[in-house]
Amino acid sequence: MYAQRWFSINDSTHYELNNTKITVGRTKVYHNVQDQLSLIRDFAITDQPNYYIRDFDFIDIDSWFVLVGSRYIGASTQLYRTDDSGNTWQLITPVMPVISNLTDDTADSINQIQIINQRIYLFDNYYQSRVVYSDDDGLNWTLWFGSMWSHWYQIYTCNDSLYIHGLPGDGFRAYMTQIPDSYLNATNIETVVPIGGCHNGNTSGCYYALANISTPEIYSHFKNLFETSICPNLGVGNMVKEKMELVPNPTEGWVEVKGVDVSKSMQMSVFNTLGQKVLVAEGASMIDLSGLVRGVYWVKMSLNGLVWVEQVVRW
Repeated sequence: MYAQRWFSINDSTHYELNNTKITVGRTKVYHNVQDQLSLIRDFAITDQPNYYIRDFDFIDIDSWFVLVGSRYIGASTQLYRTDDSGNTWQLITPVMPVISNLTDDTADSINQIQIINQRIYLFDNYYQSRVVYSDDDGLNWTLWFGSMWSHWYQIYTCNDSLYIHGLPGDGFRAYMTQIPDSYLNATNIETVVPIGGCHNGNTSGCYYALANISTPEIYSHFKNLFETSICPNLGVGNMVKEKMELVPNPTEGWVEVKGVDVSKSMQMSVFNTLGQKVLVAEGASMIDLSGLVRGVYWVKMSLNGLVWVEQVVRW
């Protein structure tokens, strides 16, 4: 859907939950049974030819959200819900308290839907952006926080910490930062400055996307940054029982994985601190960093479907 948001086109996007498969096109939602599509609903709006499906999310196996709108940030959107697998649909407009003059009480310019641990998040509005949530399957909505100079779009979880990133807008860059712990049990928070003081400067804890990349690339940038630098060992657990290490570290060039059976098929990927992939080695336990500039890198190792990430210094 990120490509559709940016380019206003989409061939198809696939979603699956408990063997229920949904394929979403520009305006249509289909059941997908063994790659055979049957139309559930066409969300095309006659008097809004530039509207299309911006997001689809499962609440559970029978209940889904579909977000419809144009590609333009800040434009109005329509949020539809079904509780009977698409037989009937309800147009809903989440309402919550107003905080001073920052936002109104209706979330009707929704950028994205996200469901984490049964909590439904909506990222609403532009420039004076806010995050609202529901803990009762969307019956009631709570205003969590809002701030100027923001265009919120996505939350990532790292153990007990939450990170949020947005998209760029007029006068501000796309950035990722940690949501303060003081926010976690609070509501109706209003800030004039962005979270963590992030705007266009180099404040500590603010991770920026490059200014000349597209919306889909921004999403990929922050996803890679989060998984390789901010929370590299998320979900690893007992993934690799052997003691793995990279040697030598620091290194002037070659670095080798120790502590695993090198005969196993391994893929090594190297990321810089911006989350950009800069090197790949297939079927190897060594990789040469001599062609990279000096600095800190993250090496992601994939082994038999398992993943392990380690920091290495190139000097």
